Amino acid sequence: MPLAKVIESLDEETRQQAARLHREFESATGNSVTVRVEGPMIGILRDATAMMEKVAGFAMAALADELTPEQAGKILGISRPLVVRRMDDGRLPFRYEGAHRRCKLVDVLKLKAAEEQQQNTLRELAEMDEVDYQPTPRF
Repeated sequence: MPLAKVIESLDEETRQQAARLHREFESATGNSVTVRVEGPMIGILRDATAMMEKVAGFAMAALADELTPEQAGKILGISRPLVVRRMDDGRLPFRYEGAHRRCKLVDVLKLKAAEEQQQNTLRELAEMDEVDYQPTPRF
């Protein structure tokens, strides 16, 4: 199960265990700490550390956190003006905070997944077309 889905569906007991772990980490001094981890927290920490090993950049945030268009653009891999365009055409829900736009992290991640799926589908279609395509010579 993807980490985002695991985190999204935490029960109260797991949240309480996470709070205990947080307090232990907060009170830790020095460069190491020993903690006892039980239940679903083991899987969450294992998935998080696996992600940290595999990718150069790693961020952890609440799905309800709000982002600026610039921050959303970094996640989506596009420029701020393209994020604003997606907001204006309705693909990315947003709200105004004064004159500034804000969007939720969960909405940015949903848009990223949808755009990646669309790209994969287009790539598969292009590959299918390449296999069967035989141009006829023109004389």
